[in-house]
Formats: sequence, structure tokens, C-alpha cells
Amino acid sequence: MQTQQGIFPSWMRGVLLAATAYNVLWGILIYSSPDSFYTWVLEGSDLTAPAIIPWQGRGVLLMAVVYFASALYPNKVWFFPFIGAFTKLAGGIWFYFVVLEKQINNHAIFHLLINDAVWIPLLIYIGVKAIAYKKLKS
Repeated sequence: MQTQQGIFPSWMRGVLLAATAYNVLWGILIYSSPDSFYTWVLEGSDLTAPAIIPWQGRGVLLMAVVYFASALYPNKVWFFPFIGAFTKLAGGIWFYFVVLEKQINNHAIFHLLINDAVWIPLLIYIGVKAIAYKKLKS
């Protein structure tokens, strides 16, 4: 018989808590300084961010709540990591087409890889393990 620790190890909770902290920091940065974020990611100078960028910051903050809940209650909200993976994928695609307007630069690559692509496989794996954990707890 597999143990609780074997199915949903503590490192997964750690990853979800790291995702929480990471999203809180990025969300605050994007929401409070949308022009700075927009200027940085487009590698421009003194650009004015479109009105959607602060909403992006709010969305990132909301996802921090999702990751925190996933770390605390993996068997009850087992689907949250999948929602996180989907928002990372959809958000990255949206960011590429809408914000970047298909213009790629070093900062944009960094943003898309570190803020979106790196997290997707981890979140899917954690989601699969959360399903197994839910079955164990049932």
C-alpha cells in the first residue's frame, strides 16, 4: 500500500507554495507598475501599458490563491493544478499574440519560459498526483 507521503510528497506542496509566492510577487509588480513591466517586456523606453496589463496582474494574484489552496488541500481541490497549467498555457499564448503582438525579444522569451512554460509540466504532474491522493483519501 502506498502512503500519503509516497503519493503526494511534501516537495509538491513546496512547489505549489513557491508558485504562490512567485505569483504574489509578479502580480504585485504587474498590477502596481504596469508601465514598467510593459516597458521591460517589450524592451522599449517609456511605454504606456494598455489597460489590460493591470488586469493581468490581478489574474496572476488570483492564481496565487489557487496555488495556495492546492498546497493546503490537494485532495479537495485536486483540479486546481490543472487549472493552473491551463492558465499558464492560455496566458502565454494570449501574451504572445495580444501583448507582444508576435514580436519576440530576450525579455519576452524569458517571461514566457520562466513565467509560463516551466510551470506547465510541473503543474500537470502535481495534478495527476493530487488525483491519486484524492483516491487514497476517499
